[in-house]
Amino acid sequence: MEDEDSPSVRDFLLKNPFFLNSEHFVESEPFPKTNGALLSEALSLAGIPEIMLEQKLPSLSNGELRRLLLARNYMEEPDLWILDDPFGGLDPEYRKFLAERIKLFQQKGIQMQINLKREDERFLLEGSPSNGRISERDENIYEMKKIKEPISTGEILFSLKNACISFGSKKIIENLNWEVRKGEHWVITGANGSGKSTLLGVLGGEHPQIYKNDLVLLGQKVRENFSISEHKKKLGFFSPEMALQVHRRATVLDALLENFPQPVLAEEKKMALNLLTSLGLGSELNKHLRDLSEEELRLALIARAISSFPEVLILDEPTQGISEKSKERLFLLLDKISEKTTLIITSHYPNEYPNCITHCLHIKHLLYSH
Repeated sequence: MEDEDSPSVRDFLLKNPFFLNSEHFVESEPFPKTNGALLSEALSLAGIPEIMLEQKLPSLSNGELRRLLLARNYMEEPDLWILDDPFGGLDPEYRKFLAERIKLFQQKGIQMQINLKREDERFLLEGSPSNGRISERDENIYEMKKIKEPISTGEILFSLKNACISFGSKKIIENLNWEVRKGEHWVITGANGSGKSTLLGVLGGEHPQIYKNDLVLLGQKVRENFSISEHKKKLGFFSPEMALQVHRRATVLDALLENFPQPVLAEEKKMALNLLTSLGLGSELNKHLRDLSEEELRLALIARAISSFPEVLILDEPTQGISEKSKERLFLLLDKISEKTTLIITSHYPNEYPNCITHCLHIKHLLYSH
């Protein structure tokens, strides 16, 4: 994230040709050309301050990326926009804000096809745009509350003492003190850009700034011979971004069986089949990942995270982009495995988490104001 060669927002909007390359993905065709003369108007309509032009793309939050894509769409001057689940993964206030921006673009005569995942989101797009603002929030206040009493509690799994993570001058996590014990199950909530996904990266041992902090991750002090490979063996992890990076030539069943020691035993294969069936993927087990719908792919990746029955299961926005029926199946499965596995999930929707959740960490943060 500190790579000086990483593309900036300015590059994304103005550089022609623009290729989006990473260690996981290499574009062979450039993005469509943009009309630089539309930059100021696009920024205004999308609610993007000019100072954001110098930010690096990897530093942007989910909500900021949505607005950036709206701005780029406008500068590409297409005949039709297709917005698929535009509000997925956004906090309630940001959903309202993004709806206002979409309505402003529609007022400019943009033809849109909008596919929504939740019926109540239609109300966001009704009425007249009002150039809404995102209100300021108290910065770096962490509210922890108990939702219900855990069945039992054991040793400390994660301990963060005055944890701080920053991207340049931008503070993402500041002075967070938090403990997770065995037997507890946590949901993490908060506004877009408040640091939820970054926090999950810390728990997963993947963020490079873990070594600057006083952390205990699954019993290991990070500053004392911490082994990332040993740590990952105890975790199951899912995020929506994994669907963009996964090797799609494997079948659904093969993707799950990768988590088992080879050769795979008949009993382990049966467990994998039962897991897929419980998520409604029993008839898709021999399909290649590339042939799945987006919902099926996400469920398959969640199943893969669960398949090794990890000590801790970390799920970043697990309900994003999936139907109500699939959510019910997923929550039933999570409730079942919670007897032996600690769950840590993020959510933007009130009460959209399994019954087993015992605690909530709510992150309040100061977002950009427009």
